[in-house]
Amino acid sequence: MNNKMLLIIAVVLLAASAYFFTKDSSNETNEENNQREEDITSTEDENEPTDEMLNILGITFAGEEYYVLVSEGDQKALYVGNHEEGKIGNLSLVSEIELSANAKDFQNIEINKNNNYLYIQGIDSNGQNVIDVFDLTSKTAVKEIFVEGNEKISNIKYKDGYMEGMFYAKTNSQEKKAEIILNTLVFDSHMDVLVVDLPTEESFISWIDVTEDIENVVYTITNGSKHTTYIHKLATNETKMVDETEKEAKFILNDKLLYRVATEQPKGGFVTSEVPYTFAIENETNDELTYDVVISNGIVVDPETETMKFGYNIGILGDEIAKISKEQLNGVEEIDASHKIVSPGFIDMLSFNPNLMAAKFKIGDGVTTNLSMHGGTSDFDNFFSQYTRYPTLVNVGGSLYAIRLRYEQGLGNHGTPTQEQIEKMAQRAREEIQKGALAVSFSPEYYPGTTSEEIKAIMKVAKEYGIPTHFHGRYSAITGENTSIDTVKEVLGYARELDAPVHFMHLHSTGGTGAMDEAIAMIEEARAEGYQVTFDIYAYDSWATNIAFERMSGDWQTRFGITYSDIQVAGTTERLTEETFNEMRKKGGIIIVHAMDEEEVIQAMQVPHSMIGSDSIIDIVKEHPRGAGNFARFLGHYVRDKDIVPFMLGLQKVTYLNAKHLEKFTPSMQTRGRINVGATADITIFDYNEILDTATPENPASYSAGIEYVLVSGKIIKDHETIYDNVRNGKIIKAEFQ
Repeated sequence: MNNKMLLIIAVVLLAASAYFFTKDSSNETNEENNQREEDITSTEDENEPTDEMLNILGITFAGEEYYVLVSEGDQKALYVGNHEEGKIGNLSLVSEIELSANAKDFQNIEINKNNNYLYIQGIDSNGQNVIDVFDLTSKTAVKEIFVEGNEKISNIKYKDGYMEGMFYAKTNSQEKKAEIILNTLVFDSHMDVLVVDLPTEESFISWIDVTEDIENVVYTITNGSKHTTYIHKLATNETKMVDETEKEAKFILNDKLLYRVATEQPKGGFVTSEVPYTFAIENETNDELTYDVVISNGIVVDPETETMKFGYNIGILGDEIAKISKEQLNGVEEIDASHKIVSPGFIDMLSFNPNLMAAKFKIGDGVTTNLSMHGGTSDFDNFFSQYTRYPTLVNVGGSLYAIRLRYEQGLGNHGTPTQEQIEKMAQRAREEIQKGALAVSFSPEYYPGTTSEEIKAIMKVAKEYGIPTHFHGRYSAITGENTSIDTVKEVLGYARELDAPVHFMHLHSTGGTGAMDEAIAMIEEARAEGYQVTFDIYAYDSWATNIAFERMSGDWQTRFGITYSDIQVAGTTERLTEETFNEMRKKGGIIIVHAMDEEEVIQAMQVPHSMIGSDSIIDIVKEHPRGAGNFARFLGHYVRDKDIVPFMLGLQKVTYLNAKHLEKFTPSMQTRGRINVGATADITIFDYNEILDTATPENPASYSAGIEYVLVSGKIIKDHETIYDNVRNGKIIKAEFQ
């Protein structure tokens, strides 16, 4: 066989091999392609029935039905479908509700299953958040609701499990925080259930949902193209991340299951996926114990741990909280606290010695602990003996009132002490502090003879025992040689020189008046340097005094920037004239002076560490309304209605922060101002929608609204009808030293 023939045979064999190899490869490829086509078809059947895609703006469920707000290009429309086996299908257009012709930019939807109302949420042409409400039965518009102005808010979620209401998130970009809010159906009772820190000023909460029992909250933080979703358990203050992606999704809580729905979905049907999350489950037992008092089904709020427990029960034994659980508890006495806030009893950081009448008005305002820190006593043996022999309705404690040490030395209000007198005052201060003083209080504006030397001598003794010095400062004027800010400078000077804790009483009326920006800045600077500086305020923009006192001497008009008509006689409608001022000045009497800027009051309240005190009691003498309504006014008017601080922080300002201020040297304050197992059962139960002051300058002796029950050391002192003034369960609050 020649070479030519061999070459031909080789070419034929090579061609045959190539044919069969190509044929086998083609078959294999076709099989893979067929399988891939089957897979694609299967996927399309499940996920992509058409090429037409929708962008989901809002999604909600009502029974078996899901309502979906979508955008299709420039158009927006409403669809309804049902959910089966991980897919929302059978979508049909709700053509009766036309959205695209409306001038509003609709962004979300919600359903009220009880009345079959559809809430379509958007922004109107003025940039205001608006909700159009439609009746789904008749497909007609019912009403229009405006909510939260032009603030950045998330979707709204209607819930009717433990209680009925609307949830949504509001973002404060400047503070890099967002509040998740519970409101009523008409959006008139704002309560923050959770405050979330945001990573940047540009980030915001774009989506929320809540379980029916208000146990868990899911929320999505959108930061640029990044969407991070968390779930938070309110009862334990635990947060877990459940999703992080650059593709936006909506998360829906349904029957305690969490579903993820991508915002881009095919028109023929939407795929959902379940997202697992777990929190520790409370181990419930068959508790057959009979408690002395059971508070059932309340919203139990602990300001110390910042937890909120909706629908929980509290069992009290003696003067102590023994159990907090969702388990049904049995009690000798039972209180139904459904839909009410169960809070630690309020602690009045700025009050006077209460008689029975004053104590009743404190109880009526939710106060369980009344601290005589603006005044007090220089005879603690007698103070404690009196309240031991004749207990009152509230717990009592107080400061060493330094002016009385001056009186003991015969100095009065204006005398200048010698060094020997200063040493005697310091020694007397030591004796009284050792008996249980909670602080030392000075009021040099009323007693201008008080020198810096005597202040420092007594402060040194207070520092030895670790107790703070509380100041009604030397100046409260807004003009003149010495103004309110000079009070701040003087007191902070003592703090720095002695490295001792100081506290400003009613900063907005003495220290920050007319200069609140500067006062707060100076206080924050001192705190940043490590000094212990605190202050309190009351919830009014007027102050009170006896017209015969030092504060109203001299050119008070220039000092305070007011005139005669700004002075009101307490308990009346009368405003003074020059003639009536001079007459009243001679005989004395309580006046209410309208001399403060409410914006400065709010500014001081918004400082996180500021506390709330009343600076007053109500007795047979007509007084300022703050003695009866201060705490209800703060929570109702300022926290709920004006939303000046989140609810939890507001509650801390009337409970936990005040207890914490004193607890290092006062054991009984270590178990007050909080709601947990082992805490003292000082408890205030109030209706958050109703709490508000009713006391006025004309009628200061008027009980607050919304305070349903008050317990002091485990005993019911007030229910929704009666204050039981024969239940004298108030305890002595006393400092203890090694």
